[in-house]
Amino acid sequence: MEQRDTAGYGGCGLALAGAVTALLVWSTSRRTRLHMGGTFEGEGQDLSVLWTELPLLLLAGAVVPSAVWLLALRLMHGRGQLGMRVMVAAVCAAGVLVLSAWALHSWANPAPDLVRLSDRPLRSPPVAPAAP
Repeated sequence: MEQRDTAGYGGCGLALAGAVTALLVWSTSRRTRLHMGGTFEGEGQDLSVLWTELPLLLLAGAVVPSAVWLLALRLMHGRGQLGMRVMVAAVCAAGVLVLSAWALHSWANPAPDLVRLSDRPLRSPPVAPAAP
C-alpha cells in the first residue's frame, strides 16, 4: 500500500470517527433526552430533532475533521516527507475533532441557571429576605 493511499484512508477514517463522535455526544446529552421524551409521560416530546438536528450533526461531524485533514495536507504539499505531513494533518484533525465534540457537548447540555429550555424557568428564583 502506498503512502498516498494511507493519507486517503486517514481522511475516510476521520469522517467516520467524527460522525460517530457527534452521534454519541448528541445522543447522551440532556437536550436530546428532553426532546425525545425524557420527562414525565413524554411531556414536551419533540421528535423533529431526528430529521432536523441529527442529520446536520452527522454531516458536520463527518465533514469538519475531514476538511481540516485535507486542508492541512494541501497547505503542506511539497514540504517534507509524506509520512510527516500525514502525522501533522492527523494531529490537526484530531484537535479539531476534540474541540468540536466539546462545543457540541456544551451546546447540548445547557446550564439550567443560564439557559431556559421552555418559557418557565427550571428553578424558581431566590426569594429576597423580608425587610425588618
